[in-house]
Amino acid sequence: MALREVILTVLARGEMTGYEITKDFEAVYVHFWRASHQQVYRELARLNKDSRVTVKVVAQEGRPDKKVYAITKRGLEELKRWIVAPTEPPRPQYDLLVKLLGSHVVERPAFHRELERIRARAQEWLNELRAMRRECLRGRSDWSEHDQILYLTLRRGLLLGQAQLRWLEEVSEFIESGKLPD
Repeated sequence: MALREVILTVLARGEMTGYEITKDFEAVYVHFWRASHQQVYRELARLNKDSRVTVKVVAQEGRPDKKVYAITKRGLEELKRWIVAPTEPPRPQYDLLVKLLGSHVVERPAFHRELERIRARAQEWLNELRAMRRECLRGRSDWSEHDQILYLTLRRGLLLGQAQLRWLEEVSEFIESGKLPD
């Protein structure tokens, strides 16, 4: 997946300014996709050049003009092809796995500190996701299909976060005691 597909997905829901798209990234997509404001605007320019989006300049009184982006028919066709194309399973590339494999070259307490830092951050992330879940469930009765799909992405994050914490506890126990989990 590339930023291109993420932006087309966002615009398939309706017209948006670049600012609104980046706000969507900060609120929703940040949990599974990272992109800076500059990356979003660069990709919007490429999508416009490739006729996948259009841009409409809207004058604003006392403020700079704003650009409103919309997906084109060609952009929607590209998005449709991408959605039904085969998806590869997530890659297990994770720095901590390599650090664990090389941890024998440092003192155990030094590695354990790094492990605990990662575990604390994983717990913070899981707490954030749990808070989002509580907030989502408050308005559950009138969810749109899009809201339901967003909830499913949140559930994935929660399940991954729980699995990550459990695994980190097992690694921590091994580092402390040398005992492997059953």
